[in-house]
Amino acid sequence: MTDRLTSLLRWWLLLGFLLGFGYAPNAFAQDQCERNGVVFGFFNGVQTLEDDAQRALHQHLEVMHGPTTPNKEPITYELFYNDTQGFADFVETFEQRLQEQNGLLAGRFELFFSATQGESSWWDALIKAIPALGDLLKSLFDTFLATLLRGLTSQLGSPNMVEVSARHQAQIDHRASLNQKMLFLAHSQGNLFVNKAYAHAVGKSGAEYVRVVHVAPASPGLSGRHTLADKDIVINGLRLTGTVAPNTDEIAPYSDRPPGLNGSRDLIGHGLLEIYLNPAVPTSGRIRNDVMTALRELDAAPRRPMPPYPDFISNPWLGGFRPLESYGPTNASHRVDSVIYETTVPQVFVKTTSGWLKQSVQYPRKYSETWRFLGPGMGGYQTCKWDDHPYPEHPGTLHQKECTYERMLWMDFSRVTSRHPDELYRFHDAPVGTQLSLTTLNFSFPDISFAFQTAVTFYSGHDGLWNEYERRYWQEPYQSYGPGPWLNESEILAWDAAHEAYRQEENRRYERYEAESNEYEEKRRRCILPSA
Repeated sequence: MTDRLTSLLRWWLLLGFLLGFGYAPNAFAQDQCERNGVVFGFFNGVQTLEDDAQRALHQHLEVMHGPTTPNKEPITYELFYNDTQGFADFVETFEQRLQEQNGLLAGRFELFFSATQGESSWWDALIKAIPALGDLLKSLFDTFLATLLRGLTSQLGSPNMVEVSARHQAQIDHRASLNQKMLFLAHSQGNLFVNKAYAHAVGKSGAEYVRVVHVAPASPGLSGRHTLADKDIVINGLRLTGTVAPNTDEIAPYSDRPPGLNGSRDLIGHGLLEIYLNPAVPTSGRIRNDVMTALRELDAAPRRPMPPYPDFISNPWLGGFRPLESYGPTNASHRVDSVIYETTVPQVFVKTTSGWLKQSVQYPRKYSETWRFLGPGMGGYQTCKWDDHPYPEHPGTLHQKECTYERMLWMDFSRVTSRHPDELYRFHDAPVGTQLSLTTLNFSFPDISFAFQTAVTFYSGHDGLWNEYERRYWQEPYQSYGPGPWLNESEILAWDAAHEAYRQEENRRYERYEAESNEYEEKRRRCILPSA
């Protein structure tokens, strides 16, 4: 297993050098006046190691084109990395084919890439010793080429491709926010990504601020000038299956090609460093001219002042108001939980713009009302009736009330009548003008206890006619055992936690806003341009 992993790693590295695709820079000092410059974006090809792409961008492209445009605006070099994969199945196929040769070449698939780069004297010796290997190289090369073509084109709709494009768009959005112009150079499969990136960048900045240079484009559509060698076996293979760009340059046969920028030669004619940027190959001059033309066009594009930095906008809190704390009744020996008022004279309430309003009532000469207090230790009532009664000592009758009460609580009735009955709360959304006529009114009290008293006063008896009455009073000891349970504790704690998380995130957003705003103002101060 260790030998196999070692061979896989060796193959991977050799493939990267063979195809010569590229990567993005480590953090490096950028020009202080970023908005006046150009970002040079490199879109690498398929199956490219990140380190190889970095070297292609910074050790070669950056050296070739320098730190500034022809108009001396700074150039920032940035990789728009493509990490799609496409050759794992070829590794398995190659390994299987080698195993079939009596195990002589098992685990040695790196020999294939040596042969494709012209280091084949050992292969000729093997063929003489084992004639059966005579067609193996061509068969494996055909398999490799078919896999390469499939890898270049088959993943366009895959989640990985979508993820890569989204990452590129985020990089473009950042550069557009700095008001930078953009030049994209794409090689091989990177051209499939650069066309999407170009469309996104034009939408962000405008067509005059974006340019594309295509190298060995694997895409049928182009967004700018292109370079394509006539002996690029990969693109020629694509030409057999669809439309590709026309060739622009003739290159020497493999046997006459000098080593490329990485010291290697490329049999398939597709490598960035071996072929297209190789100064001994005509493609290098065309690419350099295309890049310089694009930079001059970007220099000529009008320079715009930095747009204003957007104000901070708070995210609305969507969690509503904090729930009201709800407690169970106090555990007391005497407590009023509710009061019920019943009357033969309807009580009328009208809904107004400011709430419910009680109407004045004309009481008849004959009516009655009853009060009931409910709760632990309560359970009493009082009923009073109004009527005309004969008056023995004078002719006619006298209007008088007669009351009966049993275990009635001694308290101020105005405490109750000053409250709205529960029925009104049930109709809180009634339209203005609604009228309610109630003969039974319920008043709920979360807790009316007598915490500062040692006794509760009750009375029972009768208020008779002619001011005659029988009434007895007594007191019962009162004891409170503390408040009831918090009924909605979990709801309130959850609301508090959610609101605190919202508040902290808003604070972090504002801190980020202040930092970015300060950075923007510093850039604007350094990079401010005269009005056009």
